[in-house]
Amino acid sequence: MTTMHPGHIERGGRWTKPAVGRPVLFALLLIIAALGTLVLLIAGPSLALPLAIGCAASLVMLVGVAWAVAGPRL
Repeated sequence: MTTMHPGHIERGGRWTKPAVGRPVLFALLLIIAALGTLVLLIAGPSLALPLAIGCAASLVMLVGVAWAVAGPRL
């Protein structure tokens, strides 16, 4: 049996997509969303209900924007 260099082995016709995205920006936006969630959990009971719901919705939208703009492409 002969051995081959890993660079010469064919992958069986399977093409993999390169990892793209902006991982630093993605992580930063997710950290901001996590910290916002923590602040909302701590300060939430003292906030008015419409304000708390608006903050929660904006944090959910921040996670969606982070994934759409800077996240990995599947």
